[in-house]
Amino acid sequence: MKRLGFVVGVCALITSAGLTSSAFAQAKEAPTVALSNAFLGNAWRRSMITAFEEAAEKAEADGLISSYQVSNAPGENSATEQIAQLKALLLDQPDILLVNPASPSALNPTLQQACNQGIVVVVFDSATDLECAYLVTNSFGDWARLSTQAIIDGIGGKGNVILARGVQGSPPEIEMYEVQKAMLEDNPDVKVVAEVFTFCDSAKAQEALLGTIASLPDVDGVIGCGEGLGAVQAFQTAGRELPVVAFAPSGRALKFWGEGNGAPGSVAVMSDPGQGVAALFTAINIYQGEDVPRITIFPPVVVSDDQRDAWIAAVDDDEIASWQWTKDLVDAQIKANVDDNVEGAALPPVPVR
Repeated sequence: MKRLGFVVGVCALITSAGLTSSAFAQAKEAPTVALSNAFLGNAWRRSMITAFEEAAEKAEADGLISSYQVSNAPGENSATEQIAQLKALLLDQPDILLVNPASPSALNPTLQQACNQGIVVVVFDSATDLECAYLVTNSFGDWARLSTQAIIDGIGGKGNVILARGVQGSPPEIEMYEVQKAMLEDNPDVKVVAEVFTFCDSAKAQEALLGTIASLPDVDGVIGCGEGLGAVQAFQTAGRELPVVAFAPSGRALKFWGEGNGAPGSVAVMSDPGQGVAALFTAINIYQGEDVPRITIFPPVVVSDDQRDAWIAAVDDDEIASWQWTKDLVDAQIKANVDDNVEGAALPPVPVR
């Protein structure tokens, strides 16, 4: 058993001195951390790993953790390959295991094994029904709410919009669509003149919209999930006035937006690559015995019109913008979850490089 002598010694101290459980939590050694990532094949995953490694280096220097390791499974999001990766990581007996999984369920037996070893298991950027695992996640409903409200505000609460939907039939798309429909029902002066599936992808959006907008009246906004660059390019190609759109917060898209592409009031919203950092600090709290909900909701990245230039300075061309989570910011977000006030929680500040 790991650090048996240490645990026995602390327990004896508690018995003789009457220390509280909080004091016991503070007396625990800094944990070792392992991150298991299912694949590294897109800009979001690469941005996630970069943000995590930067935060973990600082956490180690600050004494919050004693060491960390990152393992990126080879291939393209294979649960089989990630399970093999996880079994190798478990041989090192980390105190904390952070997992961005290839599947919400296929890894469960292996993750249960980690729980049985006394490891704190935190899954992020996905879902899990494994009761012993904690979950750190962005809300797709919040993503839809923030981007849709920005478009509604950007067109002044009235006008014609196209609804650009995500991956057809996927749970995130269904959740986001329900939120969008409810918000549009509450804003009857906003008229949906077309719905298209763009898969939250700029290239697919450009193709789908070019085949649609010629037959439409004036369009003031495109409500979507990050395909704004392609949407704007479609309107430019068609010679139409540019709409208010929702961009993905990639460095390339932000610079395109900053060059005057997209109507005033546009926004960039996406799930946060900083979730890995949020999961790290959440797991440290769990390890140290703090009260943390099994599911903790963190906000997606939101880049408003007036903050765009500050974000451009903080994001490289091939990166996706991410919140720069610190332990204090994570503690505040956990408290918002405990208080059932996630929507009212303040967003983190714009990162500075």
